[in-house]
Parts: sequence; C-alpha cells; structure tokens
Amino acid sequence: MKQKLTNYPSKDLPQSKNAKYFEKNPIIPNTNIYNTMKLLSCFYLDRIAINCLDLEASYRNLLDDAVTISLALKELGVKKGDIISVCMPNFYQALSTFLACNRIGAITTFLDSKAEIEDICFYLNEFESPIFINYNASSEENNKIKDKTKVEYIITLNKNNLNNLDLNSSYEITKNSSFINYNSLGNISRFRKMKLEIPHLGNEDALILFTSGSTGKPKSVLLTNKNVLSAEIYAKNTSHTENITGPKTLTCVPFSYPYGLITSALTTLLWGKEAILAPNISKDTINYYYKKNPSIIFGSPALLDLTINNVDEDLDLSSVTHFISGGDFLTPQHYKRGIEFFKKHGANVELGNGFGNAETVSIGSTPVGVPLKGETAGKILVGSRAMIVDSETMEEKKYGQEGLLLISGKHVFKGYYKNEELTKKSKLVINNIEYYNTGTLGYIDTDGYFTPTGRTSRFYIMSSLNKVYCDNVQNIIASFSCVKDCAVVKVPDSDQLYVNKAYIVLNNGFLPTNETLELINNLFYIPTVISNNRKTQLKSYEIPLYIEFVDNLPRISGSEKIDYPYLEKDAEEQFYQNKMLKLKKTSK
Repeated sequence: MKQKLTNYPSKDLPQSKNAKYFEKNPIIPNTNIYNTMKLLSCFYLDRIAINCLDLEASYRNLLDDAVTISLALKELGVKKGDIISVCMPNFYQALSTFLACNRIGAITTFLDSKAEIEDICFYLNEFESPIFINYNASSEENNKIKDKTKVEYIITLNKNNLNNLDLNSSYEITKNSSFINYNSLGNISRFRKMKLEIPHLGNEDALILFTSGSTGKPKSVLLTNKNVLSAEIYAKNTSHTENITGPKTLTCVPFSYPYGLITSALTTLLWGKEAILAPNISKDTINYYYKKNPSIIFGSPALLDLTINNVDEDLDLSSVTHFISGGDFLTPQHYKRGIEFFKKHGANVELGNGFGNAETVSIGSTPVGVPLKGETAGKILVGSRAMIVDSETMEEKKYGQEGLLLISGKHVFKGYYKNEELTKKSKLVINNIEYYNTGTLGYIDTDGYFTPTGRTSRFYIMSSLNKVYCDNVQNIIASFSCVKDCAVVKVPDSDQLYVNKAYIVLNNGFLPTNETLELINNLFYIPTVISNNRKTQLKSYEIPLYIEFVDNLPRISGSEKIDYPYLEKDAEEQFYQNKMLKLKKTSK
C-alpha cells in the first residue's frame, strides 16, 4: 500500500523513497574507525590506498604503520582519551597517525599547518596534548612550543623522510629526549609489549575538528567513532557507491576540516578506493595532480577556478567523473563554466554542491551517486531526518517552502569541546526527536533534494524593520551574465542603519567601467532565474547601495570559503573613511 504524503519532509522522509529497510534503518557497528577499515579492506589489502606526492601506500602498509605508531605512542605514555595534536599538511603520515590514535582510544585533532606558533600553543594548552606531531619544524620552533606548553614529546616528520615508508630508520633514540624523529617510531614501538585490550566502542571520542569560521571564530567540534561511521553508512546507502565509476579521489581540503579528513579521505578509504592527497595544490602543481587521473574531486569554487585558469590546454581529463564543491556553493555561472571546461578536456563530469556542517561530520546530503539535480546540494542522507522550519517561530515548512534546515541522525556531533552552553544552543528537541540547527536556509523537494539559499548568521535588520539575507542577494547578483563571482556584506548607514555592499568579480569581456556599473544597476530591477529555475528578483531595499569591482574574493585558507568577516571589516573601514560612493537608485 502506497504511503500517503503529508507534504512535510520530516514525516514523509522523501530521501528514503525506494530505499530498502536496512538502508532506512542501518545498523551502526559499535566499534572504532580503525577496526572498521581493517575489516572492510581484508579482501584488498594490497590495493593502493594512498597516493601522496612520490609515495604510494597500500591498505596493508597503512594498517601496519598504524599498528607500529600506536605501539610507539603507548610506549610514550599515551592513554585512552588523550588528545594528540597533529600539525602537518595532507600527508600519508597524518592519516596513519590518526588510525594509530584511533586504534588505542586516543583522540586526534588536526591543527592548521600554516598557523602561527602562538595559535598552535593555544590549542595544545586547550587540549592538554601530551604529544604534538608536526612537519619540518626547526629546533628553535620546537623549543618555543615546548617552553609555552605542557607537551611531553614533540615528534617531527622531517622533509627528507616525507616519501619514506620506513619507520625503522636508524635514528639515535635518547630515552629522556623530548624531541623525536617521526621515522624512529618503529624503533620505539619495539620496546612495547602490548597486551590484548578491550575493543573500543562506537560512542567513544575519535576526533576534534574545526568549523570553517566563515562567520566567526572556528569552533572545536568533538566527534565520536559512531558519528563518523554513521555519516559514512548514511552516505553509502544514499549514493549506492558500488555504482560510482573510477577508483581515485582527489583530496585538497586540509584535514583540520571534516570535509578534508572525513568526507574526502576517510570516505575514499572506506569505499576501498585510492585517495590522492594534495598537500600543496596551487597553480604551479595543479597539472601534476590531475595527471594522477582522479575520478572524483572533492573541491570548492576556488579549486574550480584554479583548475580552469591553470590546467594545460591539451591535458586529458577524461578520468574525472565528479567535481563536488563542499567549501562553498557553485553559482550558476560557475556551474556553466565548469561543465564547458571539463567537456573541452574530454570529461563528462557531474558537477554538484555538497552540503554539510562540521557538526554533521560535513555530510548532510550527497550529490554523488544520485541523479544530478541542478544546483541543489544533493539528496538528504537516507537514515537521517531533516526538517525545514521558520527561523523565528520554528513552525514546520512544507516541500518547496524556504526556511531553516534542521538535521537529526547518529552523525550529529557530540558537542563543542569544553563548551556545553553552545552545544545546548545548537540542538533542539521537536516531537521527541533531537535536531541540530544547521544555521542554513533552504528548501527540500519531494525527492528529498536540498537547495541551500543562505545562512541565518548572515542577515541584518534595517531601521524600516526589513530583514535582509545577504546570501540571497549575492545569489541573485551571481546569476547575472556579466558576474563571475559575488559577495555581499552589510555596511552602516545613517538613514537605514545598514545597507548592502556588493564585491563583484566580473566575467571575461566585461570591464570595471561606468557602463558595466549601469548594466548591473539595470539588472537589479529585472526578474532573474537562479537555482532550480526559481525566478526571483531583488526587493528595492535589498539592492546594494555600494558596489566595488575586485579581481577576486578573499578566501579562508584551507576551507576556501569566502572570508565575509574580512569583507565586512573592509567595507566598514571604507565607509568611515568616506571612500565609498553611493549608487544612484532608480525606480523601474
């Protein structure tokens, strides 16, 4: 008997239509990530797991090294629940270290490899890390860190050993030394006679990763083994990964973000595929990474631009089947340029927007392995539950109605580290079900696809009491044919309290002239089509009072999201210094 629809996504679960019982109600194993990977890979241990610069490592290498490192960490006194801080780019050694920590019940956190020593010391003290693992640090840097923290041992991966799988190198081990060469961990592990330990359970803490900080300071997000495994199982049951062609994925986003470590790298390994790690992707190295023939690229709008602008004209990209933007959302113009570019290079590519918060292990929906739907963020995960509500009244919205996205599932994070108050604010109970407030606006269609339209944190109220959502304004402007990219922020105004300023990157063929300014000014008053053929236009009070043409938009390092705090500060400084000229608004 066909189920009668209620018109509410939280009740109908449209993402689960045609799904099997155990896809809708998956069994999440009560174990850790290391044991899960060990079990899944037992039939393909000699398959390549990691391709990083000049190093190739099989699943057997990866798991064996994790055991060796875990024994060394135990010998150095690491206990279950200790937080081990790792600060290095996306290297093989970073992944094997995480699996080692996970094997013995220690928690791993990845710090920004480009961070200043003061920031690193702050987190080392915050997490009370007994061991800090870094890359190519000088003796002077290590001594400064040792002096400013309570870290017992600093383990440094030497640049010359980056492509070396041998952890038994003959480095001299000084028993009382606080400074250890990473490649001597094999020798240290020999001192450890490990007894059989009780298997670690799914509810135990596994990772502390960070939000992107695009609208504020990055938050430390605590994730359990069950959180991570639930997200992976939900995604697999939604995308049916057995139908995904191509064995390689390209991982560009730093491991300090869930989109880099979990969505890109761990998903790849749990799928039994090969992860191409890109610790230093740039215009000078982009061709090098594409020549490794990736099939799925976990990227961002910035990476798409980097690709389009710098890949050799004659490079064959036919191996690429998916380009997923998870750092920020692709605009219609981005999407069109991407499709044309890959087609020119021999690739029939599916371009999609991923969606997820660090708090949902960066996997809230998936565009991979499901029928492509325009500029949506893919399908809400089977096994999870989503609700769209009015952001003020919390009244539930129907299909196609815009509102605030709430998500429920076992992949929802445990909490913000040492911040119980903020954790409570981020979660709410509706109809006896706990939901996480994603802070993202959008709508869900009858097939379970989610289309994001903005963030609740990026709005302001004018003196007229009109509410302006900056993301909605910039999405409309980004649909103009002359606009390549756009960011909208609020600026003070003596009459209206706040108004909009738009930073605009122009498409090729358009110059930052008065004529282009007039063209854009005219387009403000004409209905335009944005995501999913939705026809809309700016309200009179949403039209930017200021426009600045720029060559590119500032991005937050690593996450590649637009740095809105920087732009807002820049606009405010220009306003108070009287450097901005107001546009003349016309009524049309």
